[in-house]
Amino acid sequence: MTRSDKGTQSATRSDAASAGTTRRGFLKTTAAAGAVAIAMPWVTTKARAAGTLNIVLNQGLLAKLWIDELNPKFEKLTGASLNVQQSVTSNMLAMLKTQKDNPPDLMQFSEAGVFIAAEQGLLRQHNTANIPNFAMLRPAFNMADNYSAGCIDAMHTIHYNTQRVKEAPTSWAALWDPANKGLIAMPPVTWNNGVRMVTTAAQIATGKPFKDAQYEIEAGIAKLAELKDNGVTVYTGAPQAIQMMQSGQIPLVPFYGAFVNPLIAQGAPIAPAPNLAEGTHGEIVGLNMPVNAPNVELAEVYVNLSLEKEFQAKIDSVLHARCGHKEVEPSARTLELIGDPNNTLYADWAFLSKNRPMITEKWNEVFG
Repeated sequence: MTRSDKGTQSATRSDAASAGTTRRGFLKTTAAAGAVAIAMPWVTTKARAAGTLNIVLNQGLLAKLWIDELNPKFEKLTGASLNVQQSVTSNMLAMLKTQKDNPPDLMQFSEAGVFIAAEQGLLRQHNTANIPNFAMLRPAFNMADNYSAGCIDAMHTIHYNTQRVKEAPTSWAALWDPANKGLIAMPPVTWNNGVRMVTTAAQIATGKPFKDAQYEIEAGIAKLAELKDNGVTVYTGAPQAIQMMQSGQIPLVPFYGAFVNPLIAQGAPIAPAPNLAEGTHGEIVGLNMPVNAPNVELAEVYVNLSLEKEFQAKIDSVLHARCGHKEVEPSARTLELIGDPNNTLYADWAFLSKNRPMITEKWNEVFG
């Protein structure tokens, strides 16, 4: 299923549509395409005087790219300083609720949280007139009608230790193969890729295409439970998962490419399986503005710089991930690591987020 298929899929599912928020917005074209507006004329003296932009980035090598490459440019351009934290989507959603009246200015989390946060009134739509580079986003990266500025597809697939596994798996079913007993790990359901493991298990259990199988939660949980008999380990953190892969202690580990591709470039004995029969898991990570963000104008500058072609190209060259800018095509090396972009499947997170408490409860009944 390609990204464009999702709109058709959603329209045919009344239960998914009841989530209330469109799953994917399309570009607003009011801003001139490619405009950069270096002077940022909409940033007022009052905004600059606010002094500090508070932002919560994602984690690991993904956040490091923003910290190393974009943050110094932002500070030089605006004269403002940055207060940066790092977290994961689930924790940021909790922060949005508990700090609704005094939130950070921006949060960098994935589509798994965007739809539910927008539906709950915790996010504000980006004013694309003040973010010229928003006009250069691929339609798929404009999530939930301008509520999120999608920057990067972190893409989740099976990764394997090349010293212990000589050929890339060609199907997610490899995790259920008795020959791999004790050699597999998977993410927890508190992670978004953990939820995607449920949808993939449903594909294998039902034989249905992903666009239909992702709604078969009961079948997915039951199939996932069979991994217990195959000696699955549930990892709880990114360092643990990476250590498993690098050491070969557990050589078959579903994980995010954007977080491990730079390590592969440095010679780590890890490789992705990008051509899985059931498809790889797309997960777009974007910049999202809390409804009561105190420093909107500077936040818009940060989003605009994040969507600038020069920085977006670094997502390809450093993280070897697909970026949102429609003029930055994946390089040959990136395509080696992510496979055919048409084989990257994007879930109906409006549906999954609404049903996540139920998914979590059933998952915990098996693995808790």
